[in-house]
Amino acid sequence: MGPIPSDMGRPRYFLDLYIPSYIPSLSALIESRKPRSQATGKPSILLVVQPDENMPEALEEMKAVRAVNTQVTRLFSVNATPTAVLARLPDHRFAHIVCHGILEPRKPFEASFKLHGGERLLLLDIVRSQLPDAEFAFLSACHTAELTEESISDEVLHLAAAMQFCGFRSVVGTMWAMADPDGQGLARDFYSSVFSDTTAQGVRYYERTAEALRDAVVKLRRKRTTTLERWVNYVHYGA
Repeated sequence: MGPIPSDMGRPRYFLDLYIPSYIPSLSALIESRKPRSQATGKPSILLVVQPDENMPEALEEMKAVRAVNTQVTRLFSVNATPTAVLARLPDHRFAHIVCHGILEPRKPFEASFKLHGGERLLLLDIVRSQLPDAEFAFLSACHTAELTEESISDEVLHLAAAMQFCGFRSVVGTMWAMADPDGQGLARDFYSSVFSDTTAQGVRYYERTAEALRDAVVKLRRKRTTTLERWVNYVHYGA
């Protein structure tokens, strides 16, 4: 991880040298690389936001995503229900979810997103969904890619992996609780990179997400107030 001593100047971190990405299983990687839709235009984003008093910066993150230069469909507060999310996911190639992530020790299929009124979108519900056109999901919630001692035997069963299993080729998740103030800047820098006109032509948008996350996390790391556990929290899964 780093810092790594360097003869070329100041110490560097792993992220300065490589673009990391993980997979929940070999079959998930194979599936994520299978040819599917030939759509090459800018993907639309389904933006799901369910804030509460512990997430005061969620509205700023919502504004950052809505400012992305592509079509954004918002499900906010009373409209952010499990039924609505599952119904709208097939209409969008990208999804960005801002809410609380919940782990259930020893019950991996009951991990969930906490949506309006305390309703929960369960990992099992996500796995059961079939989304052949899905490409990328940004899970801006706590614990979405967390592995615990209780879940080692089922280590591929977290929310980020569930999104891959139901069809998303690439997913960004968190290994533990995320710091609320980080969401806005990270989302802004991430999508600025993904939708940049300077990115190599012919590279599909979801194929840009691992590098975009790396670049956004490096920017987050360079802020003086950012501690180690905040910037190492974000991981990329998939192709």
